[in-house]
Amino acid sequence: MWKLFTLLKINPLLWIVAIVSVMTGHFREFLILFIVIFIHELGHAMTALFFKWRLVKVEMLPFGGVAEMDEYGNRPYREELSVILAGPLQHVWMIVGSLFLMQFGIGDPFILNLFVSINWMILLFNLLPIWPLDGGKLLFLCLTVLFPYKKAKSHMLILSSVLLLTFFSGCMLLFPFHMNLLIVSSFLLYAHYVEWKHQPYVYVRFLLERLNAIQKPTKKKVLTVDPTETVGSVLSTLYKGYEHEVHIKSDPPYVCKEKELLTAYFKQSAKTCAIQDLFR
Repeated sequence: MWKLFTLLKINPLLWIVAIVSVMTGHFREFLILFIVIFIHELGHAMTALFFKWRLVKVEMLPFGGVAEMDEYGNRPYREELSVILAGPLQHVWMIVGSLFLMQFGIGDPFILNLFVSINWMILLFNLLPIWPLDGGKLLFLCLTVLFPYKKAKSHMLILSSVLLLTFFSGCMLLFPFHMNLLIVSSFLLYAHYVEWKHQPYVYVRFLLERLNAIQKPTKKKVLTVDPTETVGSVLSTLYKGYEHEVHIKSDPPYVCKEKELLTAYFKQSAKTCAIQDLFR
């Protein structure tokens, strides 16, 4: 728990928002929003630490929060699903607890109603299938079941971008002067831009972690490839959660392990080398 608080960062802009909320008489709403978001991010962070993930920081932003992990798609599905859902699940007990207090007349009804409303707002918004919201992360996790990791990432960003533009357009039509929605939408647009730029880096980290993995996936998958295919193109078809065996359609046929290709990719700079030349 102490480690978690050492990784907690407060964005400087948040202090400005806090001062503005005091000056405009909305500090109570700001404080409730801060507490709800903090508990949400705490859920992600504590679950990640439970599974011994590499937690970089928990940062509180003026319009939300982020628990940043140094993980790149090679953790088991149950762990990733648990970490993603740990945030939204915090809202469930907060809503139920507030309704329980209201039912028995404990506490200020106005504060409790506001607490419930803010929880519902954050929960429903956060489950939208838009990156980097938890709904977007769930979308990506589902796509990795259907597609290779690299393709799943690009498909997710395309789908997420379309949904974000739809959401942004709807907000501008319905609430053209809603400053909070404009700020949040701008942040999500920027997050998509950054994620598009970082795709190659994230993909290389995914491959590098597979090369150095101590614990291999238990499930096996066979890839059948032509001998003229390059090492880079074969590696782009790797799936999350599987250990791959590559069958090369040569004469005579040849079978190689995923780790052989990864070693060649990183240690021999054989990204554009044909499989038949690599094992000739």
